[in-house]
Amino acid sequence: MGLITIKGLKVYAYHGVHEVEQIVGQWYEINLSLSVDFKKAEDNDDLLGTIDYSIVNEIVLSEMKIKSKLIEHVGGRIKSQIQSLFPSITSGEVSITKLNPPVKGSLYSVTITTKF
Repeated sequence: MGLITIKGLKVYAYHGVHEVEQIVGQWYEINLSLSVDFKKAEDNDDLLGTIDYSIVNEIVLSEMKIKSKLIEHVGGRIKSQIQSLFPSITSGEVSITKLNPPVKGSLYSVTITTKF
């Protein structure tokens, strides 16, 4: 069993409850950790023995393009797409961080994490 981690994927997207967030948009950072048995890839140097993280990246980018009120909803969609395409993943998590959310005061970020 192994762990594939994708860190710091930055995306400009249009999510939020407030109308201005869906018009102006903001930066997000996405991190993923995926548990998968990649012993065959270790032994054979073959992509078929693991998951293709470039496809995981494309899933994230595609789902981030779809406007949503809640990043929890976006995280759930990303998780569902990954699970359906890569059933060999035994567990994992997707974290979405909204950088500089529009709230009163000074707040660096808000992060949600969904696990599977």
